Amino acid sequence: MVRPGPTGAPRGRPRSERVRVAVLDAAADLLVEGGMSAATIEGIAARAGVSKATIYKWWPTRGHVALDSFFTRTRDTIAVDPDASLSDSLTVQLQALCALFRDTASGRLMRELAAFAQNDPDVRDALEEHWLRPRRAVAMRLVTEAAERGELRADIDVEAVVDQLFAPVYHRLLFGHAPLREGLAAALVGQLLTGLRPRN
Repeated sequence: MVRPGPTGAPRGRPRSERVRVAVLDAAADLLVEGGMSAATIEGIAARAGVSKATIYKWWPTRGHVALDSFFTRTRDTIAVDPDASLSDSLTVQLQALCALFRDTASGRLMRELAAFAQNDPDVRDALEEHWLRPRRAVAMRLVTEAAERGELRADIDVEAVVDQLFAPVYHRLLFGHAPLREGLAAALVGQLLTGLRPRN
């Protein structure tokens, strides 16, 4: 039982937030343990100890709750130091993504999610909303601000730049033709920025 504090308000997280966190934890655990086939609404509800109606209160489909849980657990991999240089910020972000895919179950899971997304519009939409768009937004902001400061050419296509940064990582993850090795992030960022700097 949660006892009221001095002001009469319950201590700790509100019940609705605790339930939401429990659902996200359950979905993330099921994803890691058994992939998308295990992360059913029924399975998530049973693991979290809630009703299916409770899950649908916050998420429209199992794809959305699954991807939201995945993004929540890996949110720190898109964090950047506001005082770092553009090169360092992008390198840290790419290094974190490479390590996540290389050293944890997230690599296997992302390959499965990419496959599911080809035939399941709900998973595809959730993948974009909860995974791709937040990561791209951080990188696009960094590149845009650098261009505005004059560190990069003013005529660059920012979305294409972000594609050039992340695409090699996903290409190696999905096809496995080369490893996501240490040093890959620095090489990708360094080579790309060299070509984007203003011409003297």
